[in-house]
Amino acid sequence: YILSHPNQCDSMYLLPMGHPSGRHSGDACNYHPDCKDSANSVDYSKPNLEKFPKFAKLQANEVVLTAGDFLYLPTHWFHFIISLGLNYQCNTRSGRSNEYTKDVKKCGFK
Repeated sequence: YILSHPNQCDSMYLLPMGHPSGRHSGDACNYHPDCKDSANSVDYSKPNLEKFPKFAKLQANEVVLTAGDFLYLPTHWFHFIISLGLNYQCNTRSGRSNEYTKDVKKCGFK
C-alpha cells in the first residue's frame, strides 16, 4: 500500500468530485490545470515528473503486508494498492470521522 494523508491531495492529480471516479487518481490530466493537455495518468510506480511536477512533493508511507496482517486506514486517507503476488483482501467501514474534513474540503471534496 502507498498511503497519503488527506493534506497531500494537491500533489496527487485526483479526479474531481463530479467525475464518476472522483477522489481517485486516474485520467486526471483532463481535469487538472497543471497538465490539462495530456490524457495520461500518474503511474505511481514510475511517475513522469515532467508531466506531473507536483507529484514529486507527495509525502506518502509505504506499507508491505504479509499473510495475517491487517491495516487500519483512517477516514479520508488516500491509498494506492500494489499486489506483490496472489492475495485476498476484505475491507469494511468502521465509522466516520471529521478529523480530516478541512483537508478534504481544501481539495474540493465534501
